[in-house]
Amino acid sequence: MDLRKAILEAQDSELRKVHVPEWGVDVFIGVMTAGERDSWENEWLQKQGKGGVENFRAKFLARCLCDEDGKRLFAVNEADELAKKAASIVNRLFEVAREHNALTGEQVDELAKN
Repeated sequence: MDLRKAILEAQDSELRKVHVPEWGVDVFIGVMTAGERDSWENEWLQKQGKGGVENFRAKFLARCLCDEDGKRLFAVNEADELAKKAASIVNRLFEVAREHNALTGEQVDELAKN
């Protein structure tokens, strides 16, 4: 197998199971693709100096929350619905998703400055 094919066929998206007792369900946190991550960060950069991105946690989670088969639970354009849920729960899931997707607190702070 050639190297390019090996890279493209590698399964590199691990799911992390998270129990949400307030909702009575288990959800799974997936790893964003590089393109999804770039899209999320680009949304921040486009809002530079304009007050930031509304519902940034929910928009991040919409790209990460999955069922046990890795199927996304929310489309990015449905993030506003997710943003209506309790902040404590959304933030807890965001922190798991942030860590699982190798997004550091410093990167979040840097994006928030823009």
